[in-house]
Amino acid sequence: MAGRLSFTVGFLIVASAGLRHGACAATTYTVGDDLGWTVPKNSSYYEEWASQKTFQIGDSIVFNSTTGNHTATEVDTREEYDNCTKMGIIVKVGAGVQKTFDRNATLYYLCSEGTHCEQGQKMIVKVGDGIAPSFAARSLAAAAAASALFFSTVAIYFLN
Repeated sequence: MAGRLSFTVGFLIVASAGLRHGACAATTYTVGDDLGWTVPKNSSYYEEWASQKTFQIGDSIVFNSTTGNHTATEVDTREEYDNCTKMGIIVKVGAGVQKTFDRNATLYYLCSEGTHCEQGQKMIVKVGDGIAPSFAARSLAAAAAASALFFSTVAIYFLN
């Protein structure tokens, strides 16, 4: 009986560690690194910067600007991004504005000041695979993980 209990407790510890395996330290990225968030000399600078990063849920980006007036505007679609649409969630950028990613998604950021966006002050950020999972997919994955843990524990209990 004690052996069965010890084995079950040990299994639960290992299983819970496995479920938490995906959890790791989050990374904070400064947009543009040393350049910060400003009108770049190269109009593809921020797109190239973001494409070289691997953003995950829990990671953050920080918009820093030390010169001029700039915003970090999040727009909803690629079309709004391509057209430098100035409508969206607008945040004035100065000493630092931080955005933490809470889901897989493709996010579009631009500066809505003057013609900054048209000059290349914009970027696309892909978090995870860039595709936001549907509510049903998230619920199904969580239910499957819980069911697997429960039935594995019951099976081990009765097999010992």
